[in-house]
Amino acid sequence: MRRAMGGDIVIVVVGESAARGQFSSAEPNLSVTAVRHGVVQILQVKGEVDATSAWRIDLAVMVVLPAQIVHSPIIVDLSDVTLFSAAGITALMTARKLCDGLTDLRIVAASPPVMRLLEATALSGEFTVYPTLDQALADS
Repeated sequence: MRRAMGGDIVIVVVGESAARGQFSSAEPNLSVTAVRHGVVQILQVKGEVDATSAWRIDLAVMVVLPAQIVHSPIIVDLSDVTLFSAAGITALMTARKLCDGLTDLRIVAASPPVMRLLEATALSGEFTVYPTLDQALADS
């Protein structure tokens, strides 16, 4: 995990991009970047979410959650996810439990792999799901 601060933006990066050569072929390419948008915390998830990488979503939620309690929502933006397995569903369920009663958790599921799995498991109704980040932000 890497943390950088600049002005009103705090960025937390969990995982490194494949462009930096940090991943072997056996490890999926996944990064989670936290960016503040006003009072809203956005977790931008990019790459492959599977059993070896899904924990990074929960870690990122745990890192940003204390600052979001009662203040504003956490948005998990899955728009740039290229693979989404059942482990991703488990990570989202854990994130929802972490946020329960403390802050609103919103999911942006613009990625076809994410929407297919949410619909196939009938869990899309369990989360507050938005088709775009702009719509999730507009509901704040």
